[in-house]
Amino acid sequence: MAILGRHIRPCASCDFGAVHVKKNEGKLPYLHCPQCGLMTPAKNGQQADGLLRNMRPNALDQAAPPPAPPVAEKPIVVPPEVAALATPTPAPAPAPAPVAPAKPAGLWDSLMKRP
Repeated sequence: MAILGRHIRPCASCDFGAVHVKKNEGKLPYLHCPQCGLMTPAKNGQQADGLLRNMRPNALDQAAPPPAPPVAEKPIVVPPEVAALATPTPAPAPAPAPVAPAKPAGLWDSLMKRP
């Protein structure tokens, strides 16, 4: 179960302001209050659309932009020869799978063998 975001309205039971909107794989979303434990599932597609429409994204799940590199007076210059050594080499192709041996003849095949 993954937290999709937070609902914009507080919990109906305890007025907790950051009710989780969660969703299991292949199922409809539901509301879960971590404070009182109330779970309110969506029972059809229209209710699911309403839950997702009234949701704000989870601030913890949003990816922060990568930090900018620090500015230096004398930047580090990597020679191309060293940079080429740092690049990963591609993995060799896997060997082809061995062919399974022919299935030995069973009792029926040996009895019904035609000359």
